[in-house]
Amino acid sequence: MTERIPLIYNPSLNQLQEVSLADETSVGILSVRVISNPNYYTNEVVSLANSSFNYGMFGPVTVGTAATITVGSGVSFVIY
Repeated sequence: MTERIPLIYNPSLNQLQEVSLADETSVGILSVRVISNPNYYTNEVVSLANSSFNYGMFGPVTVGTAATITVGSGVSFVIY
C-alpha cells in the first residue's frame, strides 16, 4: 500500500521517515505546510475501521478495480 503519511523526524538517524502502515497518528492541533495522499489506488486494500477516528482525503481519488477501501461502522470518511 502506498499510503504512508505523515512524515516523522527520527532524531536517532537524523532523517525524515514515513509513518508505518500499521501506525495511526493521533494529534490534537496539527500545523503543517503540506498534506498529501495518493490520487490513485491500484491494488491496495485500505481499511478505515478505527471508530475513534474520522478519515479524509483530498480528491479527486480514483480506486482501481483491484483496490478496496473499507469504511468501518461508526467511521466518517470524506474526500474533499
